[in-house]
Amino acid sequence: MFGVKTRLINFCKKTYLSATSGKLASDMAIRSLMEYFVADTYGHRASIKKADMGYGWIHYGLARAYKPKRILCIGSRYGFIPAVLAQACKDNTKGIVDFVDPGYGKDDPGHWTGEGYWRTSKGKNSFKNFGLNSWINLYLTTSQEYATKFKREYEYIYLDGDHSYKGVSLDYKLFWPRLSKFGFMSFHDVGVKGRLTEGKYGVYRLWRKLEKRNSIVFPFLGSGLGIIQKATDENRHKNIL
Repeated sequence: MFGVKTRLINFCKKTYLSATSGKLASDMAIRSLMEYFVADTYGHRASIKKADMGYGWIHYGLARAYKPKRILCIGSRYGFIPAVLAQACKDNTKGIVDFVDPGYGKDDPGHWTGEGYWRTSKGKNSFKNFGLNSWINLYLTTSQEYATKFKREYEYIYLDGDHSYKGVSLDYKLFWPRLSKFGFMSFHDVGVKGRLTEGKYGVYRLWRKLEKRNSIVFPFLGSGLGIIQKATDENRHKNIL
């Protein structure tokens, strides 16, 4: 039964790629991407059955409209949002996504619901197998190690890695200076408070300091999503922490 299901999914994926030239242009295409990258129905308000990408629409729409040359994604359990952004670059025929994740699993400290997926063969080849390899690069490293090695500028940055206050604040400090003027930085889980199995959540604490500065927030059920745009007046963000 598993083999039949796998072949059916692969057939649908190939049919979608053939029929749409790989563009996110139909419900079948949307479901194919969501199923392949295991869209989180709670964390992103998504529904595979309804072909509804939830927060994915926001990321995809911004990337399609803004047409960034380079996007940075920090963290993802199975790659749903990085894939959505890579798909936006593909549909724009412009841009590249740098996806950074150390591949921590549940036995690693600071895993933040990671499944160790990106260190598996399936994880490493997932974007290639879905036809997105030309639009995304996977870096199996921590955000701090990545920031030390690469000095790139970005027009869109998505933070969904270490969800502790200390961790997300570090990512903010590392990459806010790398965000170009008028660029966007987005924060997943701005609505989650308290301590869960993986640790004490602190993204909301940072967001409270940022939310009045050229920001929009989607405080929906569950995780929440916050987006802030880099203003021309950089004094607004000096000494924020």
